[in-house]
Parts: sequence; structure tokens; C-alpha cells
Amino acid sequence: MLIVCPSCASRYELDAAKLGPDGRKVRCASCQTLWHVMPEAFPDAPTAEETQALLNEELAQAAAIEAEVSAVAAEKGDDIEIDAAPAPAPRKQGTGRSGRKPSLKGAKTRLAGAAIPAMLGLAGFALLGLLVWQRERAVRSAPQLASVFEAVGLPVNVRGLKLGAIESGLIEDSGGRFLVVEGDVTNIARVNTAVPPIEVSVKDGAGQTLYSWKTDPPRAELEPSELMRFRARLAAPPATGQTVLVRFAASGAVGAAGTH
Repeated sequence: MLIVCPSCASRYELDAAKLGPDGRKVRCASCQTLWHVMPEAFPDAPTAEETQALLNEELAQAAAIEAEVSAVAAEKGDDIEIDAAPAPAPRKQGTGRSGRKPSLKGAKTRLAGAAIPAMLGLAGFALLGLLVWQRERAVRSAPQLASVFEAVGLPVNVRGLKLGAIESGLIEDSGGRFLVVEGDVTNIARVNTAVPPIEVSVKDGAGQTLYSWKTDPPRAELEPSELMRFRARLAAPPATGQTVLVRFAASGAVGAAGTH
């Protein structure tokens, strides 16, 4: 759920399930204001047993459709030979009738052949819907699917951490010229989550990386729904730098990134 600081209007995302029925007190990372947040009325997330039961039901339905398709194909198998029958004899002049009655078996075969692809298509749609619904589990098993889901507007955050409120600026003091980058790290998972190093890259107007470095987060682990502020500083930044990309250092899992 989204909450807004009543003092400075900073916005944060919290897991409503962690607030409890009576809510809890939270503190703004920007102005340190403390206020009480009540949970919104959201339906409970399905348990692991419920998720597995629904998965088994979907797979059983797909297997039933496949069995029905096989049964239809086996039942109509003898009708296929009708297409090889001799052509009807030429119509006699003046009789007004064909020399042979039209066969309906060929039409039945064509209808059965059209039904099979339709049923297979329905089974494919059912499996695709299941894959989208369980996309987080799918990305954990096959990380290369993360880019596919992101391309269709369904990004998956397997790491359980989110970067936000990214700010960057140049400052000068007696020590020289510095690039300062700040931002928030929020744990959106339901369990304590380790925070990896944060990677900051400076890019030029064409998107080429001019300089990149890593900085350790203030804390190595966050509790569910907990937020912390990080700060990174680079001395003598590239003069042609135009944008800053902030992301978690690669560790084999899908992470989040922010630009400024």
C-alpha cells in the first residue's frame, strides 16, 4: 500500500500485511516524522498450499483437454479414408440427378480437424495464463524470462528490494567538485532481505557509461516494509556526464534500477 508523510508529503510503499489489524507507527526517512498507519482492506494472499492446489487444478484441466483431443482424433480416424474414394460418376444428360449420393463423412472429418487446433489453442491459453500468474516462480527457475515479462508490462522483482526517490547533484567545497547521489531502498518482500552493494553509473548524452562504481548500503539487511536512505559520492565526476543510473550490483537475481 502507498502511504504519504503528513509533514513533508514523501511517498512510500509498505506491505499492508505487516501492519497488523491495529496498524503500526512508521517514521519518515526524510523529515523523521512519526505517525500511525492503519492497514487497508486487501484480500489475503493465497498460501503456498492454495497456490499449489490451483496449479494442480490447472494442469489437470490441461491434461483433460489433451485427452479429449486425442479421443476425438482416434474416433474420427476411419473417416479420413473417405477423401480417397473415387470421384462421382458424370451426371447423365436429362436425368437431373447425380449418379451418387453426397457423402457427409468428409464434412465430419473436416469439422473434427478444425476442432483439434481450437482445443489445443484453449489449452495453450490456459497454460499461458498460469505462467503469467506464477511469473515470479517462473523467473526464479528461468531468469531469462524476466526481460520477456518486462517487455509486456509485467516486470518481476525477485530480489524483493525497490529503489526510489533517486536524487543527484554536483557540489563544490574546499576538497573539490563532487557528484552526490541519494535514494531510498525499500524491502517489499515478506521476509528479512539482504541488501547487496549499490552500483552507480554516470552516462553521457548517448547513453554510454563514462564511469561506474559501487557503494555499500548503510545496512546489510532490511525487515519487511522497512526503508532506508543511502548516499554515494564521486570525486571529480566526468564533465560530459548527463544522467545517473542506480541499481543493485549483479548477483544472479533480478533487481531494480532507477535513473536521474
